[in-house]
Amino acid sequence: MRRIPVVDRRSVLKGAAAAGAASLLARPAFAVPRTLKIGLVAPQTGPISLFSEHIPFVLDQIKRATGGNLKIGGTNRPFEIIVRDSQSNPNRASEVASDLILKDKVDIMCAFATPETVNPVSDQCELNAVPCISNDAPLESWFFGRHGDPKKGFDWTYNYFFSGDEVIHAMLSMWGRIPTNKKLGVLWPNDDDGNVFARVMPPPITGAGFTIVDPGRFDLPANNFDAQIAAFKAGGAEGVMTVTPAPEFTVFWNSSAQQGFRPKLVTPGKVAEFPPGVYPFGDRAVNFSIEVWWSRFHPFSSGLTGQTSAQLADEYEKVSGRQGSMALGFRHALFETAFDALKRAHDLDKRESVRDAIRDMDYKSIVGPVNFRKGPLPNTSLTPVVGGQWRKGKKWPLELVIVDNKYAPEIPAGGEPEAITYS
Repeated sequence: MRRIPVVDRRSVLKGAAAAGAASLLARPAFAVPRTLKIGLVAPQTGPISLFSEHIPFVLDQIKRATGGNLKIGGTNRPFEIIVRDSQSNPNRASEVASDLILKDKVDIMCAFATPETVNPVSDQCELNAVPCISNDAPLESWFFGRHGDPKKGFDWTYNYFFSGDEVIHAMLSMWGRIPTNKKLGVLWPNDDDGNVFARVMPPPITGAGFTIVDPGRFDLPANNFDAQIAAFKAGGAEGVMTVTPAPEFTVFWNSSAQQGFRPKLVTPGKVAEFPPGVYPFGDRAVNFSIEVWWSRFHPFSSGLTGQTSAQLADEYEKVSGRQGSMALGFRHALFETAFDALKRAHDLDKRESVRDAIRDMDYKSIVGPVNFRKGPLPNTSLTPVVGGQWRKGKKWPLELVIVDNKYAPEIPAGGEPEAITYS
């Protein structure tokens, strides 16, 4: 008679455990999604560092809103933002952009703050076939400053902001309501902005009945504007438009006071966009005029946090204890649009896919709609501009008031244009 082996309970459990372990080992392993890398070149130091004051707040806000992950195709994809300082120097901007591309191997590049930052970063991305999205550089300065061909455009780089044509018409609408003799002195340096302004702005300015007093281009940095002030006085200029970094404008404005030059209209680009740019002048900054590209009054909301423009400004001021500026909206929007492109890319391991997602973007951001199919130039999208002036404030020493909204009536005005007065 055949004997049936007796197996005790302990042996059965031990065998089952071993089988279970083997089964677990046999299951396919799921790879952790690759961390997406976003490069950011910013002028954190140097003469245009005012443009970067909101970056720490925005990066912290993004971290809180996303937890460091983007939901893409039902999967949480970790990301990191690698920030490099351009030191307000175009050569340095190009160098750190190259490092981000070649060493850090970023999936997408972001840049902002004038052509001195944005253009060299964009050029490096175009050279190395890396998708790049930027803002806060006038469209003509970005496109023609990089020798762009309107018939071809660029392959990898995209920029959204106001156009020189749009901003000069917004300014002319405001300037025309300030009583002057319509003689406008211009302080345009020998850089991308200055050279493009000198080319595209005279026709609309003179077409609106203004006479331009132009002493010519000058190299940056500069520490003496006696010749320019003498030319403005000789030409009878009652208005001045500048596009210079804060150190140069400070020299110009202080020298103007010393030499008795008292224009009724002053528009200091690259300075009056920011509270820290005007605070040092105190009452001498009252009624400085400037184009306004974003404010707490703009009727747009964030697709990332759901905040209105006013809510974003309020949060920044509460957290930082500092007055928000128009740059805040564009710092926030830069990541809104970069994330939108990454979420819509069909294959995140192919740069062409991310590039195509930027190209096909149709996104409602906190600074307005962004759509690179609409131009006005290839690879660009236009955002709205109104006219504003600095006035004595209630909450802050000086506050920016929208005084002309002719070309963007959806953005409410809060005052009327006024001439600068002197005691």
